[in-house]
Order: sequence, then structure tokens, then C-alpha cells
Amino acid sequence: MKKITFILSMLFALITTAQDGPEIWMSYELMPKKGMEDKFVQAAAKKMKKYNSDADNAMFTFEIMDGENQGMYSRVVGWKDWSYMNSQEDRSEELKYWKDNVDPFIEESTGWKVWRRLVGISHNWTPTTTFKYMLVQRRFIKPGHDQAVVHFLQRAKMVYEKHNYTGITGIFRVMSGGNTNEYIICDGFNEYGVGGEFPDTEKNMEELYNEMFGWEAYRKDAREYNDALEMYSRTTERHHFNEKLSTALN
Repeated sequence: MKKITFILSMLFALITTAQDGPEIWMSYELMPKKGMEDKFVQAAAKKMKKYNSDADNAMFTFEIMDGENQGMYSRVVGWKDWSYMNSQEDRSEELKYWKDNVDPFIEESTGWKVWRRLVGISHNWTPTTTFKYMLVQRRFIKPGHDQAVVHFLQRAKMVYEKHNYTGITGIFRVMSGGNTNEYIICDGFNEYGVGGEFPDTEKNMEELYNEMFGWEAYRKDAREYNDALEMYSRTTERHHFNEKLSTALN
């Protein structure tokens, strides 16, 4: 049974074989103390300038605007690989600075989660891509149902590429620190009500999908995709990018 579970979990990894290893991201959430949010932002911004000013030590911050985590800040490290995880770099000075100067303004924080970005089904997610807002859809896959999820998302990616979809989508799956059947779909945009589009056609996603994969293919694949998800795992949050607490890569 363990061998079968391992093989199924590796289905997601197969779409990243174009690179030497996984593209690794890490995240955690924190809540500032009531009435001390401004002080937290000021202290964290100073820490960013001192220790997170370039691509090698970059961090990104989002404010969670609704849902059960409303008011929390999501802190993110990205664009890493195994060399980062194996690094023996001494970060004690940076961690001490955070403990002494930023921690006093924090009420609580979660543990880190380590994610693999699923490069083969993400779209327009690059180090030079920027956006102000992000919708984060959180999903959990039923054990043994990976294939239906991969099948639908891979086909959607094929439609995006063929028709030059302008949207920004990053898809990530937990590697460590949580349920490894958890994944998130992150859609970046710059204005509410204005999302990605297919610039060369007036047809919608379902029509274009069916043109590529056959009559009623979208509904069939979408139904199997939805059936593969845990019933109560379909949440969405709005995240606002905090430029002051993020490293500028451009």
C-alpha cells in the first residue's frame, strides 16, 4: 500500500521533469498584535532592507483579506531548489534580528510549509511577472485520485498555451509541513474584475477546451476533477501583495 501511495503522489512530480529538481517555495502566516500592526510593518520593513534585498535572500509578503485567516500576513520564499535546502549558510544573525526587533509585535504565527511549484501546469508565473492581487484556491485531493486532477489541469494548461491566455497562474503542492494532498491555485491580477483573457478569440475556456479534446470533454474532465477533491476543501482567499515587505526582483 505504501508503494502504491508513493507512486500516485509522484504523478504530480512527473510534469516537472524538464528541470533538474523541484522548484521549491516556502510559506508561513503570522498575525500582528492588536494595535501594533504599524509597528510590525515598520520593523519588518527594516529587516527586509537589511537581510532580504536581493534574489538570493528574497522574501515576499501578502496580506490575507478575508476568510478565517483574515488579518494575517503570508510570508513567502520562492524560486529555490535543492541547493537552497542543503545550504549550510549561517542565518543566526538574521534570525536574531527578527526575534529582537520584529517578534515583539507578533501575536502568533504558523509553522513553515514547503511547496513544489507544479511548473508543467502553471502559466505565466515567472520571476519578472508582477501583480497587485491574488486569489488563492486551496484544495485537497482524495487519496488515490491524483490522476484526475493532473489530467484536467494539464489540459487546461494546453489550452492556455495554444490560445495565448494572458492570465497568471501558479499551482503548488505541499512537500512538507502539512497534508501532502494539499495544493493551491494562485491567480495573480492587477485589477478586480479584470482577469486573464484569450486575446485572439471570443470563445470561452469550455469551447476552446472542447475544440482540442472533443465534444463535452470539458464537462467530463471537470466533473472527474471535482469528484477527486475532498468535499469540504474548496476555499478561496484574497491576498494583497505588500510591496514594502517584499523583495523587488525587477
